[in-house]
Amino acid sequence: MNKIQKLISACMLFVAVISINACKKTFDAPPGPGDVNIVANTSIQALKTYHTIPGVFDMITEDVIISGIVTANDQSGNLYKQLFIQDTTGAIQLLVDAYSLYATYPVGRRVYIKCKGLTLTDSYSNLVLGYKAVVDNLPSIQGIPGAVVSNFLIGGSLNNPVEPIHVTLSQLGTSLSDKYINAFIQLDNYEFSTADTSKTYGDTSSYKSTVNRNVNLGCGSAINTIVRTSGYANFAGQHLPKGNGSIAAIYTIYRSSPTSNTTTKQLILRDITDVHFDSARCGGNPNPNPNPGGRLTIAAVRALYAGANIKLTSSASIAGVVTSDAANKNISTGALILQDGSGAAITVYLGGTITYNVGDSIIMDITNDSLLNYRGSLELKTPVGFTAPTPVATGRVVTPAIKTIAELNTGLGLSLSAAGNLDCVLVKISNATASGNATYSGSSTLTDASGTITLYTSATALFSGTALPSGPKNWTGQGKNYNGTTKEFLIRNTSDVQ
Repeated sequence: MNKIQKLISACMLFVAVISINACKKTFDAPPGPGDVNIVANTSIQALKTYHTIPGVFDMITEDVIISGIVTANDQSGNLYKQLFIQDTTGAIQLLVDAYSLYATYPVGRRVYIKCKGLTLTDSYSNLVLGYKAVVDNLPSIQGIPGAVVSNFLIGGSLNNPVEPIHVTLSQLGTSLSDKYINAFIQLDNYEFSTADTSKTYGDTSSYKSTVNRNVNLGCGSAINTIVRTSGYANFAGQHLPKGNGSIAAIYTIYRSSPTSNTTTKQLILRDITDVHFDSARCGGNPNPNPNPGGRLTIAAVRALYAGANIKLTSSASIAGVVTSDAANKNISTGALILQDGSGAAITVYLGGTITYNVGDSIIMDITNDSLLNYRGSLELKTPVGFTAPTPVATGRVVTPAIKTIAELNTGLGLSLSAAGNLDCVLVKISNATASGNATYSGSSTLTDASGTITLYTSATALFSGTALPSGPKNWTGQGKNYNGTTKEFLIRNTSDVQ
């Protein structure tokens, strides 16, 4: 009897173990970001035609699907529960009732929107797509509830190029169907009004009000518009630049009521790395100060180098995006590479351990930095005790310049201060083949139809022992003219080889 009881107990234990393990189901991991099995059947501009009467709420009742690239999100805090999506025909503002949208929908991500069940309307004449609700017995437009957002919004591939559309202010219309409304645009040769240059972008008081700053063509020009900034933007406390140049932003319009005949054109910044007011103001001295102050482009900083190392004594700063990958260690310890909208890049030596990630956007004080030639590459060396700035944004995408090896060699052969020098600029070389070493470590040769360049990988790089790939590949990386004698190309990590 005792043996029977033991046998029954053993069986029950076996069944219990099986039952417990059956409850521990292993679910498939979600697929990585990529284009999904869905196709847009309508353009954004065609979608806009569903809404024609100001103030009306038009619910989409057909199976309409649009697709576009995210051009702006809530990362800097200047937008709240909003995404701006753009295709080749137009742009749309999408309201989503969720926080930290930038984590799921970074700039450069393709998204698909199933519009059936969503509503189009004009919020003070700025066309929006959202969720219809009733508030105090009146129709209202709100964000898509977070619980159902996946029913309407589907994420696709990442890192798609996002470039502003170069326009003049007169090209920007104010009708509901205007193709530039909600688009990422750029105005050139503008500057903040003289009365505003002593101010900050936003209201940093406890009220955190949204404020307007005026930009125009300068010299008393009446051609002007406003830059509208939330007090919650992480750059609200930054002072406005005093120079002239380009500004990229989301174009929107405002009316005090849907039927008002007075329309205000306005720009919404993604963050201040899209503002490049670095040249002399209209009517100012066209020749730059040999050691100027204020916000400078990286191209302007490089232009200061005249063959000898100098110290930047004027109060100045730069803004740019980190394009180097310190974590994978194919760059000198303590150094990073910054690139900005001028198309130029530069090595910055901070010393210590670099904690920045690829895509971090930073604003850096370069007062008292040294500008020097370090082993054939131009470098900003920070003074002792310098405090590394906190990123103002993360996940920013820098689109590599498409170059042949011959073009890269030519660009690296220019003087370090010359416009068009490709020192440290992120470039992509297509259909090139690596040869020489068995692994990445050391100097190999990269060859395309136009010529060759040294492919260099430091022995400290985490991928130095990885086998060198065979056959033609697309290579993304940065070039340097090492010691002025050897033109080199360095990838950041193995994901740079496709």
